[in-house]
Amino acid sequence: RDCTLYSVLTKETEMNETLRHRLPLLASAQAQKEVTHNEALQAIDRRLQIAVLTFGNMSPPDAPLAGDCHIIGAMPIGDWAGRADAIALFDGFGWQFTTPLTGFVVYLVEAGVLAIYNDGWQATAFPVAALRIGERIVFGASPVSVASPVGGAVVDVELRASFAGLLATLTAQGLINGQ
Repeated sequence: RDCTLYSVLTKETEMNETLRHRLPLLASAQAQKEVTHNEALQAIDRRLQIAVLTFGNMSPPDAPLAGDCHIIGAMPIGDWAGRADAIALFDGFGWQFTTPLTGFVVYLVEAGVLAIYNDGWQATAFPVAALRIGERIVFGASPVSVASPVGGAVVDVELRASFAGLLATLTAQGLINGQ
């Protein structure tokens, strides 16, 4: 981000919150700046390295603990009504809600996987479909079938044993389909 542009935007529009995460900004002549600062810290706490206990529930749990975090389902009721897809954090006194932005990533504790927000939550074991190095897909590609060695002379026994171990390791890593 161009700091000059940010400075100009702040002066011209008298911004009172950040552009992306809508965190409260301090004003130059503001009284009780610690309140605004604490609100910003609470908002950061709701957005940073989120681990959620439930995914898609329609109503809050009966006895939440302070710090419990949940992703609200599509048709919420009760204290969560009108907050579909939001992240709900119980602060010990009530529910605080965060509307997710495209690209939010949370950890689903029960499932042990990640969920990514992109016009709705999508649970996935890994947040990318594949890993490409240069032109080759090395993770996420369909494994290549490789046959185990057969035939040959007695002098090939040691090589065959080593090669079979290598094939077993590559198969266990999901890089090839052993036969």
